Amino acid sequence: MPRLLLFAAILGVAVVIYALIDCVMSRKHEVRSISKTAWFVTILILPLIGAGMWFLLGRPRHEGPSGPRRPAPRKPTAPDDDPAFLQNLEAQRRKQALEQERRRREREQKDLDAKAGDAGKDRPVKDDKRDGEGNDDAGSGPAGAHRP
Repeated sequence: MPRLLLFAAILGVAVVIYALIDCVMSRKHEVRSISKTAWFVTILILPLIGAGMWFLLGRPRHEGPSGPRRPAPRKPTAPDDDPAFLQNLEAQRRKQALEQERRRREREQKDLDAKAGDAGKDRPVKDDKRDGEGNDDAGSGPAGAHRP
């Protein structure tokens, strides 16, 4: 019987120490029912009852160890789920469309300039001295004479 009492006493002290450490390591805003300090005092004044109440009523409800938690690792997302990526993609698409439109206009302008240049070479040169009077043969003056 004394061994059983010694074992129960050691187990009781271990539970109280664990409850105190768990209370100290938990975050202030995650503690339920009463404040973190009040739970600490309750566990010290009523060791086994306070520890039992801590585990049932005050301990934060979460899985895993208490204390500082690391944020969950970020899972990779598909590019089409990222709004910044989609916005960048749309900006690049617009830029390419504007560039293609600019190149098309430049080609059209070059083609028009080339056609205008070719058309000017094919036309006969107009003689400014004639003033559009018509045929030299039918003019006044000596027959067969040409105006300078």
